[in-house]
Amino acid sequence: MAIISSVSAQERPLPQVTFCSVEYPGYVQESSVPIAVQRIGGQSKLDNAFRRSAQKKDTILELSFRLNDPFAHPIPGDVVPANNLLLKVVKRKRRSCTVAGTDRSICEFTAEIVGIVSKTARFRSAYLFPTFSPRSLKLTQVWRTISIFLT
Repeated sequence: MAIISSVSAQERPLPQVTFCSVEYPGYVQESSVPIAVQRIGGQSKLDNAFRRSAQKKDTILELSFRLNDPFAHPIPGDVVPANNLLLKVVKRKRRSCTVAGTDRSICEFTAEIVGIVSKTARFRSAYLFPTFSPRSLKLTQVWRTISIFLT
């Protein structure tokens, strides 16, 4: 029988800094953040959606993966309240020693609460994009026009 001891974690106050988050359905790197913001509608659209006194119509966002394609439907997103914590996680990797010809490294993780996430924009809807391109649509229209004149 194992003896389980209860040790309490150290209490710390929560920071009073609030953040808003966006659950973007795609890969985002630091260099592609401006492109992701542009696909959502721009920084002003995000600012209006996350405003405290925003109306329901202002909290609806539209994500367009193909901005210049008129046949690609945008994915709607909603801004919803959240009670999440934003963590800053740091991974430190140190080499310790060489044992039997292999380098062993020691990883240390530290986590710090940066703030509270009060609102989140979520894109949970899934739309099927058309499989045709605008070029094939134009060819189809031309073919229908030709076939009308031939009959």
